[in-house]
Amino acid sequence: MHDAYEAIPILEKLPLQIESITAYDENLVVGTKQGHLLMYSVTPGTTRRWDVALLCSNKNFSRKPIVQVAVVPEHQIIVSLSDNVISVHDLTVFNLPLLCTVTQTKGATAFDLDLKHHVTLTGDAVVMVRLVVAVKRKLQLYYWKSRKFHQLRDDLSLPDVPRALTWCKEAIAVAFKHDYWLVMLTGEQKELFATGRSQEPLITQMEGGEQLALAHDKETIFVDAKGNATCSYTLKWEEQPLALAYHKPYLVAILPKNIEIKIANPQATVQLVSLEKPKLVCVGTSTKTKSQVYIASTSHVWCLHAIPVNQQIPQLLADKQFDLALRLVDVWEEAQDAKTQMQKHIQHLQAIHLFCSKEYSQAMKIFLTLNTDLPFVIGMYPDMVPEEYQSRLQYPYPIPALSGTELEKALQALVHFLLEIRHKLSGNESEAGTGGGGAKAEADNKYSTAASGVKSRNEKLQIIDTTLLKCYLQTNDSLVQPLLRMRDSYVSVMEGERVLRHAHKYPELVLLLQTRGQHQRALQLLLRHAKKPESPLFGHHHTVSYLQQLGPQHVDLIFEYGGWVLKSHPDDGLKIFIGDKTTSGEVEQLPRPKVLNFLKKTEKSLVVPYLEHVIEEWRDCTPLLHNELIHQYREVVTASVPVCDPTTLEEEKNKRKMIREKLLNFLNHSEHYTAATLLVHFPYDSLHEERAVLLGCLGQHHQALAIYIHTLGDTDAALNYCKKHYSSSGSGSEVYLTLLKLLVTPADTRNSSGSPLKQHPKKPPDVKTVLDLLQNYLQFIDLGQALKVLPDDVRLNLLKPFIQASFSLATTACREQQITRGLTQSLKLQTNEELASCQREKIVLLESTYCAVCSKRFTKQSAFAWCPNGDVVHFSCQNQR
Repeated sequence: MHDAYEAIPILEKLPLQIESITAYDENLVVGTKQGHLLMYSVTPGTTRRWDVALLCSNKNFSRKPIVQVAVVPEHQIIVSLSDNVISVHDLTVFNLPLLCTVTQTKGATAFDLDLKHHVTLTGDAVVMVRLVVAVKRKLQLYYWKSRKFHQLRDDLSLPDVPRALTWCKEAIAVAFKHDYWLVMLTGEQKELFATGRSQEPLITQMEGGEQLALAHDKETIFVDAKGNATCSYTLKWEEQPLALAYHKPYLVAILPKNIEIKIANPQATVQLVSLEKPKLVCVGTSTKTKSQVYIASTSHVWCLHAIPVNQQIPQLLADKQFDLALRLVDVWEEAQDAKTQMQKHIQHLQAIHLFCSKEYSQAMKIFLTLNTDLPFVIGMYPDMVPEEYQSRLQYPYPIPALSGTELEKALQALVHFLLEIRHKLSGNESEAGTGGGGAKAEADNKYSTAASGVKSRNEKLQIIDTTLLKCYLQTNDSLVQPLLRMRDSYVSVMEGERVLRHAHKYPELVLLLQTRGQHQRALQLLLRHAKKPESPLFGHHHTVSYLQQLGPQHVDLIFEYGGWVLKSHPDDGLKIFIGDKTTSGEVEQLPRPKVLNFLKKTEKSLVVPYLEHVIEEWRDCTPLLHNELIHQYREVVTASVPVCDPTTLEEEKNKRKMIREKLLNFLNHSEHYTAATLLVHFPYDSLHEERAVLLGCLGQHHQALAIYIHTLGDTDAALNYCKKHYSSSGSGSEVYLTLLKLLVTPADTRNSSGSPLKQHPKKPPDVKTVLDLLQNYLQFIDLGQALKVLPDDVRLNLLKPFIQASFSLATTACREQQITRGLTQSLKLQTNEELASCQREKIVLLESTYCAVCSKRFTKQSAFAWCPNGDVVHFSCQNQR
């Protein structure tokens, strides 16, 4: 508890018995049991705490006790309840003369006023006064106008006689002997709850008139204007209250033994005040100064003077009552900037206190709201900030040493705090080191990031990510790699390397160096640990995986650190350059000629697998690579056979046979090698079929077919060659005739290029094969040229069918040409006739001719269009049809 009020005597040993009190501005109005009305001015004194002066004393105010009194200073009237009737007196005249008596209220037991302030259309401030009076089992409603009360609506019937009543917006809370009700101005009534064992039920209007405090035995329940509970809790008193009043933010209750002052949110007993037999309490209304609380007994009046907020707050902070201190800041009558600064100061102390009290999550929420300096928050954790910075941090309370489960719990709260800040920073890409609005907000907070010199967005993110790394290493190390892999990770390389080495997290250290572009250091680390069996980086697979992800800009590093893998594990080393299912995209971008040269120098056995993968899987069409693969195949096939045992020799022969099949197949299907440069490297005494394929690519069909016929003696292969290279024009149009010549002409001892060829023994012309060729491919052979090269001893009757077939083909072709010419001539005549018919058409425009669309005449300058149905329209109107 603390001192929120100071009880100051105002009236002592009054000779009259006090029955009711009210206050407004700096005036106190006292109604007595003898019917006297006293009015005092209560002002701050110069020599005394308060100067009290009697302004008015009306002994004839009433003949009966003044049970209730209220003042409406805006209309200068006093409303009172005496002798069970409502009276209105004039406040502007010294002796307070009677203005009117509301005679309809005869038998009244209680009343309440409702004041509504609003501005008219002319800009004048107007106060509307509504009066509710409890008369037996009815509620009477009035409004003030023209210096008297007028009936607002018909009376509202009640189930019992009201003991107390209070306005609450457009409803009236009524207390009966046994329960509380809410009566709407529309006539609707709602029963709330029982009054309990209270001798007299109590209803108090809270701030703004939108909430009510209802007494229930030793508790106070809060409801709104619809009768719904506004809080899930009740306010408990030491004893049953006799009277209750609300003075923001406190509730003041008169108990049988003392006066208890409480606050509802947060629930707390603020102060206990002992006075002599108090029975009445009221809160004055004031538009000029702060309202005062008055307590009265039958003969004394005290003022509960509120101690200034700036004096209460230090007491509360010393007692660590931060919620109450924040509540007082809301009612502090001070400039908004000062209130904001005080609020942030209190919240900062509260957050540190919560942290010291092991309420880590709540503390972090407040730090997040305050935008507290990141190193300041992180510095409360052990080994999180550098020692030189830690020594500069000062905290208002001793920070406990964390360990074990408490440390883990605190670190989890810190992780959530850092992630929230990171999310905000990531969503504010435009924030800069000297950002406008953000910089101003930080400058207002002495605990903000700006106070420590950490201003830029990147600096904040680096602190956050580096601290997250340290937290994850202590709480959940499986989150370390996802943190480092983030595209926008800002973990400090120096600090991150230190903590990762200390924790022996070498794979994570490699990942950190990789994401920061320090590939040389990462590869050196992999190389050192690849030979340590106890290391998590043992083996070559980590190096292979790393090199696969580097890309073409780091090809020199790939060559530098990939060599040892190629030599020790060739098959896995090849994956550096051809990748696998997950990394083919990166390695596919490597410069292939450079990779080829590197493989030829480092591990030549991998050249063929590399080229086969590049050409077959990646569909590379580079002539250089196609030529190189052919050279590699040729070198394997033509290499000298080593001396070895029969089994190895047989395996070598099978291998060469398979390679030669690949070579021949590649020569037949690839279209991207350069045959001219390859041909000179192929020997004349072997690989004859391969030479024939290359000669065919160069258009040297005679030499190629000569190899098939005279060297290989393979007529079927020669026919397949002709099928592949035949064309209706060019050198390919005579491949069948060339084959025919080679079949009937003996082979030369040297070919046309001057190179010796292996020849089969000279044989007579194979007339049967020649005739079969003519029979099957006559349409591709010029019969005249064929007859010239046929041997003279071929009988004419054998050639008769071919001659007739040739004539038949020629005749058919001639007839087809004649038919085509006739059809073309007929189409021409038909077209000419249609043209002449169209040209004979006449379009006559007269003065009586109108456009079929716009119905206007044609002028000499008008362009027109003629439609197929005979209509004539303006050229501009034709699209409107």
